[in-house]
Amino acid sequence: MASMKTSRQKMVRRSVFVLFMLCVVGIGTCIGALVYVQLIKGNDFREVAAQNQLQDSVVNAERGIIYDTNMHPLAESTSAKIVYVDPAEIGDDEEIRDNIVRKLSEILGLSEEYVRSKTAKSVMHYSEVKTRVDNDVAEKVRAFMNTCLTRTDENGEKKEYYYSAYVGLKPDVKRYYSNPLLASSVLGFINRDNNGQYGIEQQYNSVLTGVPGRIITAKNGNGSSPMPIEYKSVYDPQRGSGLVLTIDEYIQSYLEKGLEQAYVDTKCDTALGILMDVDTGAILGMGSRGAGYFDLSAHDSILDDNARAKVEAIEDETQRSEAFKAAQYQQWRNICISDAYEPGSVFKIFTASAVLEEGLVTMDETYTCVGKVKEAGSVYNCHKHEGHGTQNIAQALKNSCNPFFITRGIRLGVDGFNKYFEAFGFLERTGIDLPSEANSVYFKLSDMTLANVASASFGQTLNVTPMQIITAVSCIANGGKLMQPYVVAKQLDPDGNILSETKPTVKRQVISEETAQKMRSMMEGVVQEGSGKNAYVAGYRVAGKTGTSENVKKEQQTGVAEYWASFACFAPANDPKVAMIVVLYNPKGAHGGGAVAAPVAAGVLENVMPYLNVEPQYTEKELAEMEIEAKNVVGKGVGEAREALLADGFTVKVRGDGDTVISQIPAGGQKVPQNGAIILYTSQESTNDTLQMPNLVGLSVNEATNKALAAGINIKISGNALMSSELSSYKQSIEPGTEVGYGTTVTVYFKSNTNIEDD
Repeated sequence: MASMKTSRQKMVRRSVFVLFMLCVVGIGTCIGALVYVQLIKGNDFREVAAQNQLQDSVVNAERGIIYDTNMHPLAESTSAKIVYVDPAEIGDDEEIRDNIVRKLSEILGLSEEYVRSKTAKSVMHYSEVKTRVDNDVAEKVRAFMNTCLTRTDENGEKKEYYYSAYVGLKPDVKRYYSNPLLASSVLGFINRDNNGQYGIEQQYNSVLTGVPGRIITAKNGNGSSPMPIEYKSVYDPQRGSGLVLTIDEYIQSYLEKGLEQAYVDTKCDTALGILMDVDTGAILGMGSRGAGYFDLSAHDSILDDNARAKVEAIEDETQRSEAFKAAQYQQWRNICISDAYEPGSVFKIFTASAVLEEGLVTMDETYTCVGKVKEAGSVYNCHKHEGHGTQNIAQALKNSCNPFFITRGIRLGVDGFNKYFEAFGFLERTGIDLPSEANSVYFKLSDMTLANVASASFGQTLNVTPMQIITAVSCIANGGKLMQPYVVAKQLDPDGNILSETKPTVKRQVISEETAQKMRSMMEGVVQEGSGKNAYVAGYRVAGKTGTSENVKKEQQTGVAEYWASFACFAPANDPKVAMIVVLYNPKGAHGGGAVAAPVAAGVLENVMPYLNVEPQYTEKELAEMEIEAKNVVGKGVGEAREALLADGFTVKVRGDGDTVISQIPAGGQKVPQNGAIILYTSQESTNDTLQMPNLVGLSVNEATNKALAAGINIKISGNALMSSELSSYKQSIEPGTEVGYGTTVTVYFKSNTNIEDD
């Protein structure tokens, strides 16, 4: 009996011990878990909890404003909205989903399929439908959010489901370009992430990008409604710094209008141009048509009609997609700095500068061109096959004589030629503050021969960028100093205070002032009497050089000849202010630089010079052909009025049967071309008389003038008056057949087709 009692006691003690140990283990496990949760993984779990309870939204900052040199905004950011949906909140409610899809697609201009994909069932509480939504469109979304779907439950009670529980708006910014087609390749654009792509937007992205803001709000466990105690923290975004460009909006417009006209008239593949302040290196204008031209407000679309048509004509979807991307890339690239081309005879001015600076040629030394020359084991032809005869260096530049510059360029030798090729900046990128600048394509210096020097001396077998050319031309214009080109003049803080300012930088003295002066004089002769005569602008002494070169590589590939036609210049020749380059690639028909590129430069400079307040200096011949002021003869008798106007050399035409002049066109005090027509009206009915503008294209100066005056039209001549006997009109400012009033002034553009050839 005692032994049984002892046995039971032992069993009880064992049970108590086991229970005690189980309690110890259990408590230990709990303590361990608490230690793991609180100490080891505490931060992680707290972060997860915070993520479940807090919604953190990023608010994009406004990018800095980009101004032109006159402080006119070219690019600025405006407030916008992001439209988003809450897929988790929508859940399985297909009626809610359908209503949201239908309404948002209608308001935002998106396909229902796309919007539905954004509302697809998910545990996520945030799905962006569209960014950069204009505020007026966002207000329509807000109005929809304030509507509801009403349902009746099984108890007959109505319940309202407001769309604001499923659709939301949050702050965003949108980039706005005041003129989306102006300087597009210079400015560039921004992507969906608000980062700059191409141009200034890319180059200065870190400067323009501000500091994003944040909105932190508290949510309940399922993330769908506010906590009992509302919590919201707002950290305002900070706008980025602004930029003031050297680009002048008005000069840029003059340039782009000229390039547009050239693109249409010559049917070239691409037309480009750059204008530079010769004293500072500041870029006043830079643009193109064809490649390197797009709409900043719709940069993903192909702007050029021809390029777009080629893409759309491709049937294979994969090939069409690849072609579309290639066309986008081509239109976004700034070809003024990213493409190298063969300059042709424009390069002769640098060969001339080098041999004059080295004393290897004098101004009086002559050479007789017979149409070809043999140098360094090769025969080189002149573009004038019968030869230019005996000429000095100034005459050779006017004539763009290949043999002269080949024979004189070889005198430099390989080392001497390379010395100036490098000094003028052709062995290095200019360092302009724009992305994707290309370098020249040149010979390997260690392998160069005199044969290479011979071909390079007149601008063949080498490729340089338009940016390199205009920088080197400016060097000649400003006395031999090679300037650092730049596009950004100032950086501003968000309040408009100057943070930094670009100072003009002289890289080096390439040639002496004396040599530069000789070159300026010779280049002026090219425009007055040589291959660049179509760049003449009355009152402004233009100095320049034409160039024409063949794309040999392209011809070898396709069997079709394609050319670069170019003209580089500066004005005024006696006190240079602005340098300019125009390059047309693959013009159809006439393809010489003197024929198609020089007139473009003349048209642009004709507007730019007065805009820059450069005082015109007219020759006696120009003064004789200038416009003069018409006398006011209103109220006088017809006979007296006619006599007074005839005495000033005007052509007088009378409209109406009255005896007294009741009005006149042009009015008294207005400028009228010399020998122009003045119309006198003697009855009220006659003042409404109109006529059709005559066709004045394809005529000499005298023929066009006489035809216009006979019709009662005034004509303003644009072209090289010094060569009026060889000029022919090629376009007019008012289309033939247009109904105009008597006395209307039409500008007729003339150019020479005589002795303007170059290679």
